[in-house]
Amino acid sequence: MKIAFKTLGCRANRAESDRLLERLTKAGFSCETEDVVKKSDAEIVIVNTCSVTNDADKKSRQAIRAIKNANPKAKIYVFGCSVRADKKFYENMKEVEFAGEAEDIGTEVAKMTNDKGQMTNETGAAVLSRTRAVIKIQDGCNNSCSYCAIRLVRGREKSYPMNEILEQIKEKITLGFKEIVLTGINITSWCGGEKDGDMNLDFADLIGEILNKINVPRLRISSMEPESVNEKFAKLLKNKHFCAHIHLPLQSGSDKILKIMRRKYDTKKFKKACKMIRKFAPNAGITTDVIIGFPGETEKDFKETVKLCKKIGFSKIHVFPYSKRKNTPASIMPNQIDERVKKSRAKTLRNLSEQLSKKFIKSQLGKTYDVLFEEKSVGWTPNYIKVHTSPDKLLVNSIKPIKLTEMRIVKSGI
Repeated sequence: MKIAFKTLGCRANRAESDRLLERLTKAGFSCETEDVVKKSDAEIVIVNTCSVTNDADKKSRQAIRAIKNANPKAKIYVFGCSVRADKKFYENMKEVEFAGEAEDIGTEVAKMTNDKGQMTNETGAAVLSRTRAVIKIQDGCNNSCSYCAIRLVRGREKSYPMNEILEQIKEKITLGFKEIVLTGINITSWCGGEKDGDMNLDFADLIGEILNKINVPRLRISSMEPESVNEKFAKLLKNKHFCAHIHLPLQSGSDKILKIMRRKYDTKKFKKACKMIRKFAPNAGITTDVIIGFPGETEKDFKETVKLCKKIGFSKIHVFPYSKRKNTPASIMPNQIDERVKKSRAKTLRNLSEQLSKKFIKSQLGKTYDVLFEEKSVGWTPNYIKVHTSPDKLLVNSIKPIKLTEMRIVKSGI
């Protein structure tokens, strides 16, 4: 029986899909490792949904319908944040065979075989067709940001044991992965537990253990909270195996708006975090998220955001026009912003992002970096610059020193 996957949303979702794929592979199923959208000969398509925004919910549902239209005979199983947020909706979708948690899907799929519906929790050695392996180190979030519903569907924070994480990383490296990406919902909240024998271990300790005890070619982290950046963490960026690319969500450059958003930092603390990173990694790429048009955001507030983004010099800005999320305080706040204003501000900030990206890349020309190639001619530097070179199939999944010589605009981006 052949199974295909479609994963939407964040890297935590990617890690969860990979774990389920590996379990199914171990159970004897043939699994497609590439996301399927169009026609496939798979008998089952498993969709991991996202609910970070209203648009994400819509895309999840659109993807399910598109997959069913292209593969009318395939059974579609769905899980993920959007399913947790509104399970009844997905249970009532005519395209959906089953909606539930990843573990439930494993059991349901197993029922279609002759093994009495039993399935091991151990993961198999499925070789994925990517150069990066994504490892989830924690789940859940204890923050109460006024615009976010993820904590409602993910629950309270939970850290996975250090030894368990280290073993997963070792396994991935044995399988040939050249880069390990640590992910979660709020990864810097990771802390030691009873199984670790030390309740005082923190995120920086985990990074240090990985770098000191495992011969990892490259270690990368996903989004981290600005208030978690300290000297203990920043010093680790001096290690050549730790990718100097940090994604710090800003959300707004206005202290007034940050307070209404219930973020745990102000602009002063955010600037201090960026300064700390660049103290130990001068060529670090710092990317960010910004929410445009949050309730009460004036033109003055927006200009403060633009000014701060310029001052920090992000290598990329991910721009998100604010959208209401059910059961969040921000959804019922006064002074909701007109959609036309959001669109205009988003365009301004995206144009700034493009300018800053070009400026950052130009500042790196002439430097030599170890590039991890995902394709025969395309790879990424540790600070997350996309590199194009002469095609060579031997480059795939290899790390080579490459000198950055010029910036070119290509169809797929810079």
